[in-house]
Amino acid sequence: MLLKYDREELYQKVWERPMLKVAEEYGVSSVALGKVCRKLAVPVPGRGHWAKLAHGHSGARKPPLPKLDPVPVIYRSRFAEEKAANVSDQNKDPEFAALDQLLSSGALAPKPIDASVPAKEHVLIRRTASRLRSQSRKTDEGILIPREPGGLDVKVSAGTLDRALQVMSQVLAVLESQGFSVDVSEQGGTAALIHGRRVSFGIEEEVRRVVTRKPRVPNPTDRWDYDELVTNEATGVLALMIHTSMWPTHSLRKKWSDAKIQRVEKLIPDFVAGLMRTAVVLRRDEEEKNRRELEQQRRERERADLRKQIEAEEAKVAQLDQWSKGWEEAERLRRFIAAYAEKAQTWPADSQPKHKAWIEWATREADRHDPFVKDKPTSVLDRKHELRGW
Repeated sequence: MLLKYDREELYQKVWERPMLKVAEEYGVSSVALGKVCRKLAVPVPGRGHWAKLAHGHSGARKPPLPKLDPVPVIYRSRFAEEKAANVSDQNKDPEFAALDQLLSSGALAPKPIDASVPAKEHVLIRRTASRLRSQSRKTDEGILIPREPGGLDVKVSAGTLDRALQVMSQVLAVLESQGFSVDVSEQGGTAALIHGRRVSFGIEEEVRRVVTRKPRVPNPTDRWDYDELVTNEATGVLALMIHTSMWPTHSLRKKWSDAKIQRVEKLIPDFVAGLMRTAVVLRRDEEEKNRRELEQQRRERERADLRKQIEAEEAKVAQLDQWSKGWEEAERLRRFIAAYAEKAQTWPADSQPKHKAWIEWATREADRHDPFVKDKPTSVLDRKHELRGW
């Protein structure tokens, strides 16, 4: 059964938390939730409201919820319900709850830029700028190509380079204010080191596909009379990205981009919180992987121990079988020898030495089979293996 939006509940939530967080709770985008608020005539805080609160200033005054008759019924999609359930589970997690509290306190908000005070550029920003200023190196879409590796992961056109560097500068400042560092690999990858975990991220400009139809015959009458020229071009829309791969079950956000009602600069706090959430999941994944490996090693040790026990038991059983068969064979031979000796007494006296010698040999052969005879008599048969070497 699909759930519908509760107007009163939505009104309370959008004034308690930023729209982005409320949208995550409902499992939709902030743009989609804004449309729902407009349809339900729910007033929302204006731009800068939460930033002012984070810096100790008073925000916008909360207006009363206007009367609406009739109230439209707006249902949430099944996908949104499932996504919201995952977010709800994360909200119950103490680590994620602490991150949400840190975000709502304004601790992850970048400091306002004071144009009157000269800003000191971060060394990684200067290095990245020097590698991208050469505008002659670019892709077909207009995305700048660094002249050498070693800079931040910035994939933008010349027109948005300054803005992208400013956004990355603020991201670096917030990360370092929280005690985290950022490094750049030789291949140009950028990673934040958060509690011992590397979380790869970057900023890029979205590229759109442009299709131009050009007539290839005079007086075209249908689409077959046109040639399509397909090109890709930079849009000027910036997006902060987390590149670390995750299983879909984690439902972690990976992209924060410009929208009609909010630019990426306003999303920096939530992006940094996203990096921290990803670090938590990476740590838990590693711990779970280590736990599984230790469990696998334990099971392998148990399996090896069980195999040894089974082999030892099989060896004992085989020895018992061998001993019992040897004992039965020795007893059978001795009974026959006894019968032979008794019968030989009735044979001629001149053949007795031969029979006596045979009885002695047969007795030795019976002893060779008997497991209770410690010192086995020797036999030429013991040298049979020597023939293989000749």
